[in-house]
Amino acid sequence: MIIRTLALGVALILMGCSYPTTSVRTVESKPQLAIVNASPSSVLLINGVPVGPAAAYDGKKSTLQMDRGTHRVEVQEQGRTIYSQMIYLGDDLTKTITLPN
Repeated sequence: MIIRTLALGVALILMGCSYPTTSVRTVESKPQLAIVNASPSSVLLINGVPVGPAAAYDGKKSTLQMDRGTHRVEVQEQGRTIYSQMIYLGDDLTKTITLPN
């Protein structure tokens, strides 16, 4: 009976002891795109797909998170292309495109 009580006491003590747990998380860092000097009516296209007003991604209020790799970036104003270029975006990169005034 004493051995059983002693064993139960030791078991309870050991249950209260545990190693600290740690977790490691990797924050995904996607490249970003900023368009400077875009008019409010201009449209940003990435790989031929419209993503919204180019002025929304001015680099101050917001940037566009993109996947790594090569992309065609276009800015259109009233259906006319005012900027078109292939760009490469790598890790932790913010690419800023400045449009002419």
